[in-house]
Amino acid sequence: MKRLMVLTVLGLLLGCQTTGDGDESVDLTQIRADRINGHFEQGETAQAVTTAIDGWNDGLFSDNQLTRWLLDARGAMLDEYRQAIVAKDFPTALRASGNIHILSDEPWGAYLPALEESVQSDEELGLAWAVHLLDHGEPVPALSVLTQRGALDDVSSELLFDFLDAARSTNNFAAFRAIAEALRVRGSEEEFPMTGGTPADMLGGTVTVWVNRGIRIDNGVGVPDRSIGSGFFVDPRGYIVTNYHVVESEVDPEYEGYSRLFVKLPGNPDDRVPARVVGYDRIFDIALIKVELDPSYVFSFSDTRELVPGERVFALGSPGGLDSTITSGIVSASGRRFLQIGDAMQVDVPINPGNSGGPLVLPDGQVAGVVFAGIEQFEGVNFAVPAYWIRAILPNLFLEDSVVHSWLGTAVREVADGLEVIYVVPEGGAERAGVVTGDVIRGIDGVAVAKLAEAQDVVVRRRSGELVPVEVVRGDDLVRLLVDTSDRPFSPVEELLREQRIDRLFPVLFGMEVDEVREAPWGADYVISAVYPGSIADESSLSVADPFALRRWQVDRELRAAFIEIIIKKRKAGFLEAGVQLGAYLESDRFL
Repeated sequence: MKRLMVLTVLGLLLGCQTTGDGDESVDLTQIRADRINGHFEQGETAQAVTTAIDGWNDGLFSDNQLTRWLLDARGAMLDEYRQAIVAKDFPTALRASGNIHILSDEPWGAYLPALEESVQSDEELGLAWAVHLLDHGEPVPALSVLTQRGALDDVSSELLFDFLDAARSTNNFAAFRAIAEALRVRGSEEEFPMTGGTPADMLGGTVTVWVNRGIRIDNGVGVPDRSIGSGFFVDPRGYIVTNYHVVESEVDPEYEGYSRLFVKLPGNPDDRVPARVVGYDRIFDIALIKVELDPSYVFSFSDTRELVPGERVFALGSPGGLDSTITSGIVSASGRRFLQIGDAMQVDVPINPGNSGGPLVLPDGQVAGVVFAGIEQFEGVNFAVPAYWIRAILPNLFLEDSVVHSWLGTAVREVADGLEVIYVVPEGGAERAGVVTGDVIRGIDGVAVAKLAEAQDVVVRRRSGELVPVEVVRGDDLVRLLVDTSDRPFSPVEELLREQRIDRLFPVLFGMEVDEVREAPWGADYVISAVYPGSIADESSLSVADPFALRRWQVDRELRAAFIEIIIKKRKAGFLEAGVQLGAYLESDRFL
């Protein structure tokens, strides 16, 4: 039987090893078996599966041993699934169900007997979750779950009418259109009118977000420390979307000062309504806060992935604390790579401090994105987080916690035929599976991917601990892999630099690969072996075969950047020696 290479997230980097005296060989099979059993004991079922498959691929285990572990894993997943169904814990049920179905597919299904009980599909569980949320008075996350699960063909007309009413009551245009169309296909003759609010109506759904951080000392003088931003209602129960950085002091464990969160309603600048942070996502700079009042208007997010440059948009918010302000302009560009995950939208709309967290609205009233403060190196240029990405995380924001994303443990760059692996996280899934730089990812979870945003779109919707199929091209071979995802750190580069030298991260930070050389202490440390087009190294005129010595490096956590100082002999400059400083932001967008 042909062995399939499998990408594992928790395995063991093993080779031929000996004990410290060099005389006695280590029993690799027993070490790997102990690791698998340890995963089972810790409840890390998906990691146990991938570690067992990895050992089987290495020839350490027989087919019978693999079958036994796969049976144990499926049994544990079934127990998790049953308990989650009873507890109405649908995210956990979805993870367990997905893993069970993957083990039932080829090739691993050939090692296991058929399931003796029915396990619901993602679509069935998604519908059950949406109905549960709707029944418990949570229409916004209910509609989000319903529309993200796919087609509505399997939903009864009675339920569709219930969801249609929920969409109408929350001004959810995207959900309303999808549900109304499903009902029309079934021959319904009822009219489904829905129109957006007027600009005055929409301003009634915006707020000024105001955080009082007490007094700070500036040049020996105490001055009020305030954070002012904008927000907008997305749920009739008083839930408001804003930027994370506006309310950061409320939830940042490293902040030790005074912090109180309020919102000011339109037309009432002197009244402060207490608010609390419900959920937040640092990577997308989004937070969900709540006040105890009924809004006069609620917004919903557009389902459009990218807007056409030149399309008209409006920004609503409180620039400088001036509430009920509308400015207009156009979309300048989409697909700007400023976020660690996904992309940003560039807009030509007058935006000032205080607009952060406000809605960027289309003429029909749908929210196209959430405005965030301009990026320092692009003064006068304004940006927004597209609604498409916020829709993906919206249900998680209601779970009253920090949103934690999953990842595969590798960094990539876009090339002509896919996503080339340029870095593999030490002791992460890709490394323990034997994934190497140069592999080209073509598909994730059955979805073809050619762009970073496409791959991140798939991964961002997966949960930690899920088994995810991946396809890579290695040489002339198309290899099928299997990943069990884990929690992604907020700043992977920052975490990795705590454990390893910065030269290991040159491909991610500066876009260059290097070979280490051994010369006199005053000579070169490295020779550049590759420079990625458009990278920092490329823009600094570094080229292949340039030798350089690394003199100093530092991480500035206040600036959120890493810097290196090198002495290099550039080939393009006749190998004349020169000092060069390179800097890169820590929040890299290359990780999957």
